[in-house]
Amino acid sequence: MMEPIAKEKLPKILIAEDDPDLRELMAFALFRAGYSVDSCSNGMELLDKLDLRKDGDHESFDLVLTDVRMPALTGLEVLEALQDMPQRPPFICMTAFGDAETHGTARKLGAAFTIDKPFDLDRLIALVGVLCPSGARRNTQRRRQP
Repeated sequence: MMEPIAKEKLPKILIAEDDPDLRELMAFALFRAGYSVDSCSNGMELLDKLDLRKDGDHESFDLVLTDVRMPALTGLEVLEALQDMPQRPPFICMTAFGDAETHGTARKLGAAFTIDKPFDLDRLIALVGVLCPSGARRNTQRRRQP
């Protein structure tokens, strides 16, 4: 009898971006880089996907990519609302309005990185890899160890 092959759990990334074309492009690029990807289009959906449910259960994400300016709630407002969340995933904030104040506020609220739009997808994937190595990358690293 053949045993089912256990698949390694892929790191799960949550993208919050109100531009549907950019959201889809990032999701596809991250999927191709070895990540499981979920997405939403505004800050309320982002908060809902991350916030603890009444029963204490919530979906687990390894990393959040959020636009700073979105409808309903901004990415920074969500980050602030989740300050006390136990085991909050790391955040990468994206902004088309990358002034020093926005970058400073994001850093103060706990963002791991803030990147300015437009950005290079390869650079984004490299930043994601720093915080959340993909399954393919982890397997390669594991094989190199004696």
